[in-house]
Amino acid sequence: MSNAVHPATPSPRALRLGLVMSFLLVLFALGVFTLSLEAVRSPNEDGYRVNVTSSGCEPNRLEVPAGQRTFTVVNQSDRAIEWEIVDGVMVLAERENIAPGLRQPLTATLKAGDYAMTCGLLSNPHGTLHVVAGDSNAEPAALSTTAFIGPLAEYRVYTTLQLRKLRSSADELRDAIAAGDLSAAQQAYREARRIDLHLAMPIGLFSDIDQRLNAHADDFEQRENDPAFVGFHRLAGGLFERQSTADLSTAAEQLVTDVETLATRLKSASIPPQQLADGSARVLETWLDHHRDDTSIEARDLADLIALTEGADKIVSLLSPLLESQSPEILHTLESNLTALQRDLQADTDSPTSRGAVDDADLLQTTRALANSLSDINHALTLEG
Repeated sequence: MSNAVHPATPSPRALRLGLVMSFLLVLFALGVFTLSLEAVRSPNEDGYRVNVTSSGCEPNRLEVPAGQRTFTVVNQSDRAIEWEIVDGVMVLAERENIAPGLRQPLTATLKAGDYAMTCGLLSNPHGTLHVVAGDSNAEPAALSTTAFIGPLAEYRVYTTLQLRKLRSSADELRDAIAAGDLSAAQQAYREARRIDLHLAMPIGLFSDIDQRLNAHADDFEQRENDPAFVGFHRLAGGLFERQSTADLSTAAEQLVTDVETLATRLKSASIPPQQLADGSARVLETWLDHHRDDTSIEARDLADLIALTEGADKIVSLLSPLLESQSPEILHTLESNLTALQRDLQADTDSPTSRGAVDDADLLQTTRALANSLSDINHALTLEG
């Protein structure tokens, strides 16, 4: 007689209970999956979150409603990165120099359409930002475009004159490098760089040209050795750090070519009025992004900030008449912050050897205040949306 023990057959009630529990577990898993999708599709306390890894954006495609939206960019790579919203070749908003493991917010006012997202290294594939039409009541009515005809026309004259100087200085820089004349090359570089930063706002509208002219070594996979790393920072590394013109001819020739391309594009491009102030705020914020952790600001970086402030001063002068009638309070704050930054920069220029950490901290604070004031202009002039 066999003594084997046979397992008990589950009762019908136990089978039904097991099926119900399995069904509930499947529903729970689907719910968790759906919530995980909504976490990247829907705004949370930080806005729309984008993780930037060493290979690109996660998610690589993001959908948001039109209007003012806040994005939280999280750097999950091992080096500082940038994130941009690009319409064709025109940059609408950007955040640069986000350190590894940190997050930075970025707020942009977007119209319906498809945009590209720059995701970390410039060699990484772009992501897609799909903006769908939202509630039309959320977008404020803008001033008549005729109100900006005068400022935009005057700014076109300004950019034309500045471009003439930039082309001349770029040619002189190329020729001095070709001749091996370090002193002449350094002088031509300083003048070309100053004009480049006067034009930082319109240059910043063209993502490809801005990257070639102004990208840092850390923006490229091979850093200083990357063949795509050209432009002002590449030239400065040779002329001022290594004190040599060697191996700079290719970058100098590319600079001349890019300036010619810039001149051609600006001749036919129409700068959107909202970019006058927004773009000027963005270039100051970009400078701040690259000096967030600095304990001291070097002389060359100080010269860059002076040139950026001169460019911002031109924008303020163009928009002041409109602000005077629309929002005198905003204009007063803007002019006060501009004057404060100019005063700090003049003090640093007059006594460069006596500058200390406190002076640098004050300079960063007054720069941030001016950038914030410039960011307030579009709302005051109902240019958002």
